[in-house]
Amino acid sequence: MSVTTLLTIHSIDEAADAIQPFVALAGDIGAHLDIIVLGVVKSIPTANYPGLPDYSMADEYSRIIKSADERAKALDAMIAQSGVSASVTIECCSRGMVGHTVSRHAMIADVTVLANGGVPEDALATEAFNGVIFESGQPVVVLGRSSTPFTQARRVLMAWNGEPEAASAIHLALPMLETMEEVHLVLVDPDGGGTTANPGDAMALFLARRGLKVTVDVIASAGRDVSDVLLQHALYKDADLIVMGAYGRSRLREWLLGGTTRTMLEKATIPLLMAH
Repeated sequence: MSVTTLLTIHSIDEAADAIQPFVALAGDIGAHLDIIVLGVVKSIPTANYPGLPDYSMADEYSRIIKSADERAKALDAMIAQSGVSASVTIECCSRGMVGHTVSRHAMIADVTVLANGGVPEDALATEAFNGVIFESGQPVVVLGRSSTPFTQARRVLMAWNGEPEAASAIHLALPMLETMEEVHLVLVDPDGGGTTANPGDAMALFLARRGLKVTVDVIASAGRDVSDVLLQHALYKDADLIVMGAYGRSRLREWLLGGTTRTMLEKATIPLLMAH
């Protein structure tokens, strides 16, 4: 199965041409691109502005709707020139509803794609990422810096730790990666549970049954962060894509104190496919 529908978001606060990499990606892989134009209504704390009339918020909402409509028309014109199959939908909501709003659209797409550096630097991209990851059951791809479509990845690094989120990412990635030539199943400081068997063998066998050439790479971290180990190994193996689970522990704890998910999003230069 190939990717037939991509989903991405576009804020009215960013330049219109920021959508071009996603349009190009859809064209390269022959997929339909669903663009959500996001207008975020900023709530005003009434404690700071007591007696604020209701029409002030109504005016703000009307302004956001107008800006989103103008941006949607501009994107429609750009898409018409590209010849790519695409649709533009306007969604205006509060910041707290961004994740839920985008997740509803993600349920009817193969994968949501976001820009390199967008997560965690951009608040809306981060809210969208978290919403899709936790509410839709679908994967997110954070694009790398190259123009090579992630669906044409030939060397793929799959992070495996025996946890459900890692298994989910691997299962969701497989139908999208028809050109894979090499799979490196990477285990960092694996816990063998007191057995002599390699804890990656069962997953490697599962992947091999699908006709994939799989190598199990067991790596000792030597005190380094898991994210640094994965990124270094991806560079060493010249990987085109990293597939991994997101948020193996509390999302809040990871975001506040740091963790593998956040560090990978901050540092990775090749595409990341993540799921939970």
